[in-house]
Amino acid sequence: MFLNRVLFIALAALFLLWPFEQSRALFGISARKAQNQMLSQAQEAYDDAQYKRVEELGKEFLLKYPSASKKRLKTMYLLLGDSYKERGQYDKALLTYNEAAEFLPKDEDVNLALGGIYLIGGLTDNAKDIFRKVLEINKENKDALLGMARAYYEEGLFSRANVFFEYYRQAGGEEISGPFFYYYAMSQYLADNQDEALDLALKALSAEETADTLFLLAKIYRNGDDEENAWLYIDAALDKDPSRYDIYLTKALWLSFGTLEQNKQAEKMADSILKKNSRDKLALFIKYLSLRKRGGDSAKAREYLRTIMSMEGDQLMDKMAAKLYYMDMNGKTLK
Repeated sequence: MFLNRVLFIALAALFLLWPFEQSRALFGISARKAQNQMLSQAQEAYDDAQYKRVEELGKEFLLKYPSASKKRLKTMYLLLGDSYKERGQYDKALLTYNEAAEFLPKDEDVNLALGGIYLIGGLTDNAKDIFRKVLEINKENKDALLGMARAYYEEGLFSRANVFFEYYRQAGGEEISGPFFYYYAMSQYLADNQDEALDLALKALSAEETADTLFLLAKIYRNGDDEENAWLYIDAALDKDPSRYDIYLTKALWLSFGTLEQNKQAEKMADSILKKNSRDKLALFIKYLSLRKRGGDSAKAREYLRTIMSMEGDQLMDKMAAKLYYMDMNGKTLK
């Protein structure tokens, strides 16, 4: 009799608990369904560039479901951080990626996003630390290799950047694009490896013809004393994008060192820029060169140099102007 009563109590308890356990399971299914729905809505909003909507959904999701699976939390954190980045709110993006990295310290996607935002902010040392961390997890992560190359490039350490550009190239296979070849070529050019730069720039041009690539080729050919190709490519760059005043003024600078007729053309080109911006340093420098090469008014020529030196900005141009001013004052003219 006692055993029957114990069995009855046990069965009754099991009966009473069953609906509770079932409801917990149903609640879990319901919560996951709600989370997936919010993630889908956030993804759709992001794809439609509705970044404020993504931010609303992201904040609500993280507040409401802090114990969601790592996969779901990662997805929402990245959508939220990417939305902040797209809107130029880099501080908020940085905080979001950092928060994601706290609970997903070895996730490659999260760390790559964090390293990328450090690069945007110019924090290259922080970026390199993050990309090294990713490479410790996966030494063949192409995005981390490219991130290292970009960080060293931004720091002006072009030889070091080239090492990682080459690592990326070897790991990239057929996925390498024209922009990659362009930046690798530019890095080689700035490291004074002109043959390598030419080969890479031609590969970039073959992948995609852009004003930047055409301009780079013009500079490489001019460094190699191939005047014919230098003029050919700088004209092609201007035809590709006539609004590029940097290309326009570079052509004017080259002309200022040429014949008398080219010299006059250079001065006219500089004047057209100075009408829009009377304090453009390179245009003023071209005016000085054109005037002095023709043996013109030395006092007026020095005035251009004084104007350059009085302005903030390009320190290299300031130093060049100061040196030429000293030469001019001491009777030494350009040949």
